[in-house]
Amino acid sequence: MKHKNEVGKALGKVASGLFVVTVKHDKSEDAVLASWVNQCSFDPPGLTIVLSKVRPARLLLEASGQFVVNVLGEDSNDLMKHFFGAPKGSVFEGLKVGKGFHGIKILEDAIAYLECELTQMSDVGDHILYVGEVVGGNLLKGGEPHLHVRKNGFNY
Repeated sequence: MKHKNEVGKALGKVASGLFVVTVKHDKSEDAVLASWVNQCSFDPPGLTIVLSKVRPARLLLEASGQFVVNVLGEDSNDLMKHFFGAPKGSVFEGLKVGKGFHGIKILEDAIAYLECELTQMSDVGDHILYVGEVVGGNLLKGGEPHLHVRKNGFNY
């Protein structure tokens, strides 16, 4: 690629939000901080999420076919910090959580959540793109979503 440094800076200007994707299959559950989440359809309502191939949460998502997108607000610093590193013990330890459809955790300190059923997936390089139909959701504490811009589009 020509001018990779400049392309990386330009790619980093593609803004996104910050989200926590929660998943559950049988007795296993996990959550992962994600920024590549977008609405992709009005009818039926749909979302795309993109997870790294090395994220264990993606295996639970693929096995169950369901996931919840928890929308982080501009004041959700504590939630962001909680999911930046590898948590010790349960990924949900110390968090206020409720249960959504199929028992998947909802983060009560998020501003909103969307419950999705997996409809498609596609390999996209070092990540997997998932398409989900939104089958439920609600506003929680409300507020404005967190806006995320990266310095370099070639890493988090």
